[in-house]
Amino acid sequence: MPAIPTSQASDHHDVTVIGAGLSGLAAALRLAMFGKKVILLEKHYVVGGLNSFYAKKGIKFDVGLHALTNYPSQQSGKSSPLLKLCRQLRISLDSLNLLPQSHSRITFGTESLLFDNNFDFFISQVEDKFPKERDRFQSLLAKMETFPAYSVDAEDLSTRNILKESIGDPLLSEMLLCPTCYYGSARKNDIDFPTFVMLFDAIFRQGLARPELGIRAILDPLIGKLEELGVQRRMNCGVERIRTKGDKVSEIVLESGETLTSDQVISTCGAVETEALLAPSESSTPSTTEGKFSIMESIFVFQGNPKDFGWEETVVFFNDSEIFRYGEPEGLIDLRSGVICMPENYGNQLHNSDNKSKLRITHPANYDRWSELEQPTYESEKNLWEERILENGMRYLKNGKEVIDSFRAKTTFRDTFTPRTIKKYTGHANGTLYGSPQKRRDGTTAFENLFLAGTDQGYVGIVGAMLGGIAVANNQILRSI
Repeated sequence: MPAIPTSQASDHHDVTVIGAGLSGLAAALRLAMFGKKVILLEKHYVVGGLNSFYAKKGIKFDVGLHALTNYPSQQSGKSSPLLKLCRQLRISLDSLNLLPQSHSRITFGTESLLFDNNFDFFISQVEDKFPKERDRFQSLLAKMETFPAYSVDAEDLSTRNILKESIGDPLLSEMLLCPTCYYGSARKNDIDFPTFVMLFDAIFRQGLARPELGIRAILDPLIGKLEELGVQRRMNCGVERIRTKGDKVSEIVLESGETLTSDQVISTCGAVETEALLAPSESSTPSTTEGKFSIMESIFVFQGNPKDFGWEETVVFFNDSEIFRYGEPEGLIDLRSGVICMPENYGNQLHNSDNKSKLRITHPANYDRWSELEQPTYESEKNLWEERILENGMRYLKNGKEVIDSFRAKTTFRDTFTPRTIKKYTGHANGTLYGSPQKRRDGTTAFENLFLAGTDQGYVGIVGAMLGGIAVANNQILRSI
C-alpha cells in the first residue's frame, strides 16, 4: 500500500498501533519482527490495559490476571494456543515459569463440579454428578471439536440455545456457562458459541496457570523485545482523532495536537471507542453496539496462606441458585454470582518473605450507577460493598463462615476497583470488560487501512488477546510480504 503523504517524514510510520494492551503489544512486536517501522501509542503510563499491574503501600497487584488459560498439556501438544503464541513472538515458555492450578470449582447452590488441568478428571466429575448426561455430554464435546471456532467465518450462534438442544439437565448447562461467561462474554445471560468453544478448551481441556511473577512475566519480555527492535513506544499519549480521506485513514491527531501518519493503523482500544475517534463528518463506519458488562473486584491482603483457613482451590465460580444470571445488574452490584481467586494456590509456591496472600472476589457491576455517585458517596459505597462482598464470598469457601472473624483480623490491606476505575484506565465505554457483543473476527473496518485487534475481534483472555493482535498483523499486513 502506498505511503500516505506527510509533511514530516520522521512522523510517518509503516504501522501505528493504538493501545499498549496485550493485543497491541503482540501486534507491534510481530510487525517489528518482520521489519515494519511501528509506533505504539498508549494513553496511560503503564502497558497491559486490562491486564496490567499497580502497587499500593508497597504491595504489588495484578489487574485482570485471575488465570492464564491454555496451560499446555500432553493432550494439547504442539497445538496449544499458548505454545503457538510463544512461537509467533519467539518467547520461551520456560521463561514464564508457569505455576499450574491446584484445582478449581464451579458451585451452584449445593451442587459442585471440580476441575484441574487434567481434562479426564473434569469429564469424570460431569459423569459422576450428572450420570444421565454422559452420552449427551460426549456428543457435545464431539460437536465442539469439529466446530471451527477460530475461523473468521465462524457462525455466530447462541450457546444457550445449543446447550438446550444438547444437554438434558438444565443445571449442567448453567454450570458450563458460568466460567466461560465470566472469562469472556460480552452478552447478557449468554455467550456466542465460537467464544464458548475457545474458552471451554482453554479452561477445561487445557487448564489454568499463573506466571510465578504475575503479569510482569509476560509484559517485561514484550517490552524488552520491542525496544530491541526499535519500536517507538509513546506513553501518556492519547489519541484525539482519527482523520480519514475517502476509504483510508489519512492522519492521527494526538491529544497534544501533534499529527502522525502511517500506511496502516491497528486500533486495540475497542470498536465503539475507535468509531468515537473517527471524525464524524468523514466516517462511514456503521455504529457498533456498546457492551454493558462490567465488574467490581475487591482484593483482600491477609497474613498467612489460604490453606491456613482450609482453602485449597485456586478459582471458585459460584452462583446462588440453579439459574445463572450474567449481565449488568440494576443496582450497583450483583452478589448472586461471582468469582473467587486465590493466587497463592497456584503451584507449590515458596511463600513470599512477608508471608502475605491475596483473596480476590469479583461480581457483575453497573457502570452507570457507580459513575453517577459523587466522590464522597462513591468512596463510602466502595467501603460498604467490600464488607458485603467478603461476607457473601465466605459462603462459598470451606469453613468460610467459621473463620471470617479470624480472616478479618489477619487482613492487612483492602483495595477495590469498580466499573468507573476500568473506564478511567482503559477508556472502554461503560467500563466494559469484554467490549461489544458484536465481534469482527477478521479485524477489518470500513476503511482499507484501519484494523481492529483485541477483545472486539472475539479473542478473549490473555492468550486470546495476544493471538488476536498477531492474527491481524499476519493476515492483514504481513501477508503481502
